[in-house]
Amino acid sequence: MSKKDQYGLEFLKVTTNGEIGFQCIWKNGIVDENNLLLFLNYLNISRTEFLLQEVNYYLNTVPDPDWEPYDSLVLEHIDLQINYPEFIIDGQPATFPVADIRDLLQEWLGFLQS
Repeated sequence: MSKKDQYGLEFLKVTTNGEIGFQCIWKNGIVDENNLLLFLNYLNISRTEFLLQEVNYYLNTVPDPDWEPYDSLVLEHIDLQINYPEFIIDGQPATFPVADIRDLLQEWLGFLQS
């Protein structure tokens, strides 16, 4: 099962005035902590690649338990923080495993490039 399916997300291509846009929406319409993952809507290809590099760094490096949480700089209006092994969105109490975020970002990037 894909991560987008696991978290109840759907990726859509939307055409408006001849321009193609990309959207991430929740499938079931239920408002829950997974709605935080809709931050993907603000990530184009370069921002997705940048965040993916940040996430991969933490997953490929043996984290030092004394590391401070890392604040991503990819978005200005949404706080994205890696506090290994968790990914925190806008300081909310619901967190996501960093490995799940990596997989979700890879799926989103593949969708944007299709």
